Amino acid sequence: MANRKLSIITICYNEPDLNKTCESIVNQTWQDFEWIVVDGGSNKETLEVFEKYKSRINKFVSEPDNGIYNACNKGIGLAEGEYIQFLNAGDSFYSNDVLEKVFGKNAYDEDILYGKQLEVVGGNCSKSRISRLSESVDKEYFINNNIHTAAMFIKTELFRLYGLYDENYKIAADREKWIVFAENNAKFRFVDVIVAYFDKGGVSSSDKYRALHKKEVANILKRHYTTEEIEKSKDSIVKKLSFWKNIFSILNTGGMRYKVVTILGFHIFLRRKSFEE
Repeated sequence: MANRKLSIITICYNEPDLNKTCESIVNQTWQDFEWIVVDGGSNKETLEVFEKYKSRINKFVSEPDNGIYNACNKGIGLAEGEYIQFLNAGDSFYSNDVLEKVFGKNAYDEDILYGKQLEVVGGNCSKSRISRLSESVDKEYFINNNIHTAAMFIKTELFRLYGLYDENYKIAADREKWIVFAENNAKFRFVDVIVAYFDKGGVSSSDKYRALHKKEVANILKRHYTTEEIEKSKDSIVKKLSFWKNIFSILNTGGMRYKVVTILGFHIFLRRKSFEE
């Protein structure tokens, strides 16, 4: 098993769309991976779904845990592949040949591979967008951005060298870990492949989640960056937005009588219909 290229870790607790996740894994055209399932002690119905796939699941744990990152750390402890990917219950691969496109004929020296994902809301693909990711990632990138784990392939060795997820964080421990890797000069490589579907609905859309996430991220940034680094990064974004606003933008005037369309520095005033006589 140790010679496997990839360890896919699936974290689950009573997920109603589990079958979708499992099907997307077993139907991959490239199968040089071990599949590790870490279940949080789910109900009978959930366990019956896993039972259907037991011949393909290499390692299975079902017991109560102390949160998602505790479950992730259990999975990492069991992983023997060169790379780790987290495809959690409810998420799924974008297509059956995703792993073939990433690993089939390719060899990598980089520590972390990351691709794109299709973000949907509550399973509604009509409300979706493909994640926009930079093709160059360093430590500064994570001040204002993150990469979702479903779109990442991380060398198992990094967790051995720089530690597991910090379980003191309930939501943002993955972002903190990417920063740690970047601090230690891990090499990131963008792979132009849509890797997975990621459902942005559920608890992640709640006000409580957003408040906790904001608090944890602020704590992480304070822990890993100076105030000057944070301000410099945010200022660069503001300047970039200002530049593009002068290239193309559509703004309302204060009195809402006109829309101002800016194209290549030229301003065009369009009278709004609601103000026409």
